[in-house]
Amino acid sequence: MPVDLKKFNYKISIALLLLILNNYLLISIGFFNIVLKINIILFFLTVAFFYFKNFKNNLTLKIYFLLILLICLGTAAKGWDLRSLYLFHAKRIFFDQSIYSVADNYAAFSHNDYPQLLNAFSASFAFLIGYWHEVFPKSAYSFIYLPPLIFLSVSLPRKKYIIFLSLIIFFLGSHLYDGGIDGAVALYFVTTAYCFYKIFFQRHSENVNFLYIITFMFGLTLSLIKNEGFALLLLIFGSTALIKLFERDFTNNLKNIFSLFLCVIPFILWKIFCFKNGIVNTDFTLTLLKENLFGRLVLFDNYKLFIEYIFISNEKSIIALLIFSISFYINFDKRMFNFVSLLFLSYLAILLIVYFSTPYDFDYHLRTSAHRVLESLTLLLGFFCLYNLNLKSLKETS
Repeated sequence: MPVDLKKFNYKISIALLLLILNNYLLISIGFFNIVLKINIILFFLTVAFFYFKNFKNNLTLKIYFLLILLICLGTAAKGWDLRSLYLFHAKRIFFDQSIYSVADNYAAFSHNDYPQLLNAFSASFAFLIGYWHEVFPKSAYSFIYLPPLIFLSVSLPRKKYIIFLSLIIFFLGSHLYDGGIDGAVALYFVTTAYCFYKIFFQRHSENVNFLYIITFMFGLTLSLIKNEGFALLLLIFGSTALIKLFERDFTNNLKNIFSLFLCVIPFILWKIFCFKNGIVNTDFTLTLLKENLFGRLVLFDNYKLFIEYIFISNEKSIIALLIFSISFYINFDKRMFNFVSLLFLSYLAILLIVYFSTPYDFDYHLRTSAHRVLESLTLLLGFFCLYNLNLKSLKETS
């Protein structure tokens, strides 16, 4: 990719991220007024600038996202999570003009403890047009894909990037356009993991300060999308720190890791607000951990069910593991393999704890959600498979 185009894509992705985060900040401090509308208008103008500034550049991505957006606008808002969680909260924010109305813990089943960044972004779409119509707020959950898609376009050559876009369709499916948040979690997780790998495990030509800023912003956004996003961010920090510890290079990187870790502050502040107002996640508590986890751990059939739903009956997991294995058989990059494998295994361990402690029927919970929560893992393996092969190509041509 030409240097000028690379810089352009970097600048566009950081501008869009800034406007998304600023949207959340404005609503958080009560600026539900003309300032908020200006911010959203600037967001759309930035998207338009990306599209029409040298139209032929990034053409594949532009067509790809336009198709996603058209499908999103042309399909009904359906599905339990979308209607009862995300659009429900976006609608409350729009009518109450506040993200803090959840303090009444109305409709506790709707996970009032979830971070509100995307719901606030969705509500601002309705605020811009002046009334609530769920089609336009629903499209916000597709626009959120643009910053990581643009940023990652720089990481791979054109043909491999097209393959990556195809893998996104395969692994995320309808979550690209149906208003689901799990697809956004997966894409921001992969992008944040890639940024961490670039900073801590690979020599790079990018401006160091810029790379830290964009990594901080992607990490911040990931933590504010969903509780699972925060957990995935912690896994990235933990995996990075652990590998650096084994490499005896932890002390030299402690300052950098800590400075990036500050991106979790907004999430922590949100959780403090929830705790003070008695808003808790009833799906995962210490009581359930004691009652369900330890009882299920001793039953061998539970492990069989877990493996079946995570791997055996999930063809996407099998394919992701297969292409990842082939990639690293062709080109074994030890540091990349250790980083991705540690993320993969630690996330599986978290999933095992969550499912074994669930208050729901064990089989039912796995059957209805395993395919969704695995999107982050399969996309991680798919991206680093391609990135690893690209490094091999670069070595051969240098």
